[in-house]
Amino acid sequence: MGVILVGGYALVQQRLGNDLGLAPPNVTSLPSVTPTRSVENFVALAEDAYRKGDYRGAIAFYEQASRRRPNDVSLYTLSARLMVFLGQAAKAEQRALKALQMDPNNAPAKAVLCMAIDWQGRYSEALPLCIKATELDPKSSMAFAYLAEAQVDNDDVRSGRASANHALELDPRNEDAMRNLAYTYEQGGSYPDATYYYEETLKLNPNMPHVLNAAGRAYVFQGQIPKGILYFKRAIEVDPQNAEAFDRLGGSYFAIGEYDQARVALDKAADLDPMRVTVWTRKGILDFQVRKYEVAVADYARAITTSQIVSATLNITDYINYAFALQLIDDCARAIPAFNQASAMAPNDQDVQDKVAVGLKRCGGQ
Repeated sequence: MGVILVGGYALVQQRLGNDLGLAPPNVTSLPSVTPTRSVENFVALAEDAYRKGDYRGAIAFYEQASRRRPNDVSLYTLSARLMVFLGQAAKAEQRALKALQMDPNNAPAKAVLCMAIDWQGRYSEALPLCIKATELDPKSSMAFAYLAEAQVDNDDVRSGRASANHALELDPRNEDAMRNLAYTYEQGGSYPDATYYYEETLKLNPNMPHVLNAAGRAYVFQGQIPKGILYFKRAIEVDPQNAEAFDRLGGSYFAIGEYDQARVALDKAADLDPMRVTVWTRKGILDFQVRKYEVAVADYARAITTSQIVSATLNITDYINYAFALQLIDDCARAIPAFNQASAMAPNDQDVQDKVAVGLKRCGGQ
């Protein structure tokens, strides 16, 4: 009887994973079960990833938390905010809308929806959403920060700067408020002030790829291209999948005549985000510059097609370069409409009209 009891006890202990020294040497104990992470654990992991500049990792952790707490509006809002910064504004819009379905008067969700729509270029649609967010919570630094951006994008720099400053009064360490104060100066053409406040933003958190890109962009606008390149490279160090950083790096290398390095960066940007229109226009001007006109035509054609899909707009220079590339490969059937498009975009710009006239003359004066 004692042998039976000992044997039964030993069997139970083995199934519990306890080693009594009775099992043969080649028997492996059962693995212990890892406890399921809580929502708070996932949020902590997301915040840590964010501080490191790993927005994709942070979003993944917030989504894990959302699956465990599907009615938590703040989790959808936090992930939507980071999606915007990754260039996934349309996806962020859907996340914010889902949050507002659960809580229609949630100020942070309304503010993030405003930003997501603003970053898609729907400026007039975004502005009232941000205004509503500030009305829902007059003490929300986030709401005033995003209102500032929307106001600037609606050509009201003065109001935007006032909103950004008010956001900082509410929370002096709000990264978005500081970033958007810098943005008001950038869009107002005060680039030294813009770079100063972008640098101040990076003091709050040095690992924000979207702010590193913004600082680099502001330095490039001041003609400090090598310094801008350093910021784009830093953004890539923090986020190796950042298509915007590679795109701007490629454009900067092109500007200083480093065409080989420009091509490497732009090719990488195209691989990471083939729907990024500026990648194709920059590749187009690069190929035009090195007289690969047929390749340039393909680049610009891809840019036009992509712009139609993502509701973007090419600028006049792009259409002129595209038209001349077509003319240089003797494809005036397509060059003439491209020249006419450029002409229609700037009917009162004499420089544009002169270039169009030259192009049309080369196509037989049509």
